[in-house]
Parts: sequence; structure tokens; C-alpha cells
Amino acid sequence: MLGPIFNAFSGLSNASKRVQNSANNLSNVQTPGFKKGQVNSVDSKTGGTRVNSISKVNTQGGGFLPTNNPLDLAIQGNGFFQVANPNGGTSFTRSGSFSLDGAGTVVDSSGNPLVPAINIPPNNNGISVGESGQVSAQTPDGPVVAGQIQLAGFTNPSGLSAAGGNLFNESAASGAPQVGIPGAGGNGTVLSGFLEGSNVDIAEEMVDQIVSKAAFKANVNVIKASDEMLGSILDIKS
Repeated sequence: MLGPIFNAFSGLSNASKRVQNSANNLSNVQTPGFKKGQVNSVDSKTGGTRVNSISKVNTQGGGFLPTNNPLDLAIQGNGFFQVANPNGGTSFTRSGSFSLDGAGTVVDSSGNPLVPAINIPPNNNGISVGESGQVSAQTPDGPVVAGQIQLAGFTNPSGLSAAGGNLFNESAASGAPQVGIPGAGGNGTVLSGFLEGSNVDIAEEMVDQIVSKAAFKANVNVIKASDEMLGSILDIKS
């Protein structure tokens, strides 16, 4: 009698986590560079299934959104931008919405500077970023190279751990980053003046929500039926 109840509770947990994951995906459908989460389930020893992990699907999707801002950058192909996180380490992101802080340093939307750091000379007349990641600035004395963007690649990018704010951290599952220049060593190239769209498929997420909510309701009904049956058996025995 208890087996179906345990399986139903497991099903409730799975359905709840799927709904939460789908809701998070939908809430970030317009977040540049956002990678949707995917719920991974495994068989449970007590029967049924349980959620094993929620991994990120690092496929490129959503197309490129033009902004005409030279520091809005999209990666065409593999790789991640590197930024210095508040903990003193390096995090990785596909969101290329960059700007300049008060000191002329290139930073992401949260104020985290690019790694390696790139500083734009003051009083410049324009900034340009090439496909190979070279950042140049037009100054009164002529063009100068301000820095070089480097991308990080991973053996298993889906193994990166989410750090919030569209950032990821290295993990044992992802492997160590292989850092290189855009367009070399398997890295993609950099597209200036564009942002990569989210890879969330709205129709797919809506279907997943409907299925998960139906599964949640079905498991609730199993628990109710098992509870009523158990109550009846106890009444008979008494």
C-alpha cells in the first residue's frame, strides 16, 4: 500500500521541479545569452523517478539581435566570455551586454570586468571590436589597440554550474577552461553590435508546463485514493 504513495510523492517532487524550471526559462525568454535549463531524471530505488540534476542546454538559439552598440557582443559558435566575479574568481557567460565603467574598463551588465581586463582610452571618438576579439579605440592621435578578448571553451559546457546573473562557474563536470582567441582552437568568432538571443522555445515550455501540471494533479489523486483505501482497510480491521 505504501509503495504507490512513495512513488506519487516522488512524482509530485518531479512535477514541481519541472514547473519551476519551465517558469524560470519563460521568465528569461528575452534575456540576452540565456541558456534554458533542462530537468534530468533517473530511476529511483523505491520505484518511479527522481530529479537527478538541472543542466543548461548550451545550444545557440534565438538568433542575433542588432543593437548598433559596438560593445554589445555575440559569439558565433563555441565559447564563453570571461568576467571577474565578486568572489575574486572567473565566471563565464554568453551574455555579451558590455559597457564602460567610470574608469573606462569594459564591464558586463552587473559591473564585472572582462578577463583579461580591457581599458578604453578617455576622449576616444569610437570603439570597434573585430571578429577575432581585438578591441580598438579611435583617439585624437589615431587608432590604438585597447585589448584582446579571449574566449573560454569547455569539454562539457553543460556541466558548468549556474552562478546566477547569467553567469556560470567551472565544475568537475565541465572540465577546466581552454582559453584562446576568438576564431582559433575551436572558439567561435565575435560579432559586434549584436546580442545573442535566448534559446528558450516558448511553445516547448508551455507544453512542458501543461504536462507537468497534469502529472502533478495525477499524483495528488493517487495519494488521495491510496489514503482513502488505507483508511478503509484500517476501519475494517478495527
